[in-house]
Amino acid sequence: MASPTITDRPGDDRRGFLRKSLLAGATAGSAGLLLGGAPALAKRGGDAKLGVPTAGDIAILKFLSAAEQVEDDLWQQYDELARGNRGYNAALRRIDRSLVRYIGDDRDDERSHAALINGYLKAIGEQPVDLSPFRKLPSVKAPGADQRRRRLTNLTNLTVDTSWYLRYRGTGNPDFGDTFPQLVDIVNRPTVPTSPRLRYRAEDMQVVAHSAAFHFAAIEQGGSSLYTALLSKVTHPDVVAILASIGPTEVYHFSAFHKSLEGLFGLRANGLRFPDLKNSRNLSEAIFPEPCTFLRRDLPLCSVIRPRNIENAGAVAAATGLVNSGLFEGQSKAFFDAVVALAKAADAAQRGF
Repeated sequence: MASPTITDRPGDDRRGFLRKSLLAGATAGSAGLLLGGAPALAKRGGDAKLGVPTAGDIAILKFLSAAEQVEDDLWQQYDELARGNRGYNAALRRIDRSLVRYIGDDRDDERSHAALINGYLKAIGEQPVDLSPFRKLPSVKAPGADQRRRRLTNLTNLTVDTSWYLRYRGTGNPDFGDTFPQLVDIVNRPTVPTSPRLRYRAEDMQVVAHSAAFHFAAIEQGGSSLYTALLSKVTHPDVVAILASIGPTEVYHFSAFHKSLEGLFGLRANGLRFPDLKNSRNLSEAIFPEPCTFLRRDLPLCSVIRPRNIENAGAVAAATGLVNSGLFEGQSKAFFDAVVALAKAADAAQRGF
């Protein structure tokens, strides 16, 4: 099992990920479908001091609306299969009997986040973000999946970042250039059953469930960093309240799925090797973030969510990570252009005071 130590492997450098990402070349003008032109309140001279959300506030809310809709979509798929596919249900419950419940509750939470943000945008005269035109990907051909639904996301060929597991067990912080090894190398793997035959092969299904368990936590740790990063850029009290109240629920989800991994048993199959966390309690139960370098190297170590810098945890970083994971495989160029434009606008937001 890998030890929780900092490494300098180039392959684990998130900033290198950003430089190589296909997102780098997208233009802000390509998101007209979602942005609906310049923010209405900004046209009227929006200023946080005057009690009106700024253009930057609105840009951040629009990106977060899109991000929450993406989460709603992927958790909806997980929920259908966790409840409706007997083999997948059993494999998840072997890790943690609560996982199926957690998945459904997480889906409900993310859906409520998207609805609230869009509802607020509409209430202040802004155009809500609507990703429904991009729901064109097919459902997987496995028992439990609703074949009537079209999807935003693809869970059949994912590369899952597991470096967060050791990151939170050490003093290093990606914001200071520290990098961490992958606990498990999950590359181009399904995290849901993809065909009817998998229900008859318990070992195959367990590999899928093990991979999914890491993806659950990876998605939520990304959301935790995203809200932490963007909170420092918003100005209007309502927008601060939205980010400061939704962000901690992402941490709540991360903690729940992180703890679920305490039940992950050792498994070696289909070219993957999963550690026996169930019987490595000294490591698996260390789910509270270890104190790490924060703000400046000369300050005392502090237990915090990390990363939080815009470069590593902002909207573009979050979108890049999702794209590089394969979550949007099969999506159109229009979708990528729109999401990237929203992300760039959010990261470009400036504080109004």
